[in-house]
Amino acid sequence: MKNIVLQKKLPLLIAITSLLIMSLLNMYGASFISDLYSQAFKKQCLWIVVSLIAAFAIYKVNMNVLLKYSGLFYWLGCLSLVLVLKFGANINGATSWFKIGGMSFQPSELFKVFYLLHIAKVIGNTKKHDIKLFIKILLLTFIPCFLIFLEPDTGVVVMYILMMFGLIWSSKIEKKYPIILITSGVVAAISFFGLYFLNGDLFTKIFGVSFFYRMDRLLSFKNVSSYQLTNALIGVGSSGLFGFGLTHKKMYIPEVTTDFVFDLTILNFGLIAGFVVSAIYAFILYILYKSLKVTKNKIHKSILAGSLFMMIFQIFEHIFMNLGLTPITGITLPFLSYGGSSLLSYCLLFGVILKITTNKSSYN
Repeated sequence: MKNIVLQKKLPLLIAITSLLIMSLLNMYGASFISDLYSQAFKKQCLWIVVSLIAAFAIYKVNMNVLLKYSGLFYWLGCLSLVLVLKFGANINGATSWFKIGGMSFQPSELFKVFYLLHIAKVIGNTKKHDIKLFIKILLLTFIPCFLIFLEPDTGVVVMYILMMFGLIWSSKIEKKYPIILITSGVVAAISFFGLYFLNGDLFTKIFGVSFFYRMDRLLSFKNVSSYQLTNALIGVGSSGLFGFGLTHKKMYIPEVTTDFVFDLTILNFGLIAGFVVSAIYAFILYILYKSLKVTKNKIHKSILAGSLFMMIFQIFEHIFMNLGLTPITGITLPFLSYGGSSLLSYCLLFGVILKITTNKSSYN
């Protein structure tokens, strides 16, 4: 039995470990780009240790205990999102972080784990998957999305919305309800962007000057007017198959250890490494999808579906924005990007996923 469980864990653990090792190598290589990244390697080492301990701890906690207190953690998470708006530090135009000494913490990252657990419990414990459940999920999603939008952090808002659709998709809620929601969203988006492109003055009057410039920055990928993206594309284009190496002086790219870590990987190790990293993520997504297909437990199935939808968006958006194909949203890459909040949240999430995928009750 232990050998069977180990076989189920091992491929996922190897994939995640490979990304963590690559992350440390990238942080070391980044120190040769700019002094701004001189401490990234040491801090990432610390966060990896802390995150792995946290992942092991949550893996050992009984699933029923996690679900029992998921509602409490959901509301505490909402409270933290309110508090960060009042007392958080403004970094790169967003008030998303608590700063304590030399460390910073982003509550919206950690909160997504407890959001998934709580909504999955709500779905699993509700007998009738009808319009009432659909509206309840919408309301429980709207609260954190609204607070995160105020920070503002549009990329994270999209992540939560996609988690919601994953959770709804895994339930027995009639598909006409999310289809109506998606259709309404598309119509609203067309109207919104139509107003932005066709009548900027009216858009500014309605949404304000700051929001207009926020949209302008978001859409800068259209004409490659972003200094950050321009440098990133030049760097990738000149990296070749094997990159510049870790210790070679490379072109400066703002936020290269976080928002542009995929490009950093190519700068350090070349295009081949980019393909390898992409293959590792594809493998992780495949494992999640395969586990989702065979899982019978409603709560466990919801957690896997929400995680899969979120990761598909996060991985593709990060890689595509690094290549100038989609807007720059500040989305990090799981396990590879620098930062304790993202790393801790994903280690906790995959601690739960490992528990689900090796638990007999998931398949009954």
